[in-house]
Amino acid sequence: MAGAVCVVLHDVSPARWEGCQRVIKELRRCAADAGVALPLTLLVVPRMHGDAALPARYLHWLHGMAGAGHELALHGLTHRDEGPPLRGLRDYLLRRHYTAGEGEFAALSHADATRRLNEGRAWAQTHGLPMSGFVAPAWLLGESGLQAAADAGFAHTCTLNEVIALPHRQAMPAPSLVFSTRAAWRRGLSLAWNPLVARRARRAPLLRLELHPGDGDHRAVVRCWTGLLSEALRTRAPLRLAEAAQMARRFQA
Repeated sequence: MAGAVCVVLHDVSPARWEGCQRVIKELRRCAADAGVALPLTLLVVPRMHGDAALPARYLHWLHGMAGAGHELALHGLTHRDEGPPLRGLRDYLLRRHYTAGEGEFAALSHADATRRLNEGRAWAQTHGLPMSGFVAPAWLLGESGLQAAADAGFAHTCTLNEVIALPHRQAMPAPSLVFSTRAAWRRGLSLAWNPLVARRARRAPLLRLELHPGDGDHRAVVRCWTGLLSEALRTRAPLRLAEAAQMARRFQA
């Protein structure tokens, strides 16, 4: 194998469960066609946009996915940017346009980030869900948030282009394939951009396919990412983010 590939599913929550299942169905088809086991990392949001509902069937499904060898990681607390007021054009573009107001950890203080991380961990522990990793919504995690994740005891996190092992912050390059489906022009740009990223990342030790529940709703998008994944699985070993963090520790050793 020439390297590794991580498949990460974002925004796992009751409100977006149906979309998650559509994406997972396509992932299972890819894995079957490739004749490989495909462990996933599921990024779980305890209270998506403030919704604390937790259907028993959904919780049972999370336990089943963990029991089947898939990784669960914390993906914020509410996935909603409730940080301090916007400051300037850059803040507006990053926190409102780029993330559609979902960059929860984009501008939090260490204290606020710590509180949300501790609430998320407590929620996971209450429901018996193992979560050693944390990934900030939209990967927006400043210095205070990164330190808070380490202080809260998480073993790994990542940015858009790196996997970071905690607490010592050993980082390894890990380019991401990411699709945006909110508008037709975004989908068109994603279809053109991601094959270029995949080609440029051929020698990268780790490639990440970062999927969202809406990525199973448009056939052209599905064809693109399933094709890129199938190609990656021919030369790369599939790993969870936790195992990628172990690679990062060795990469920086």
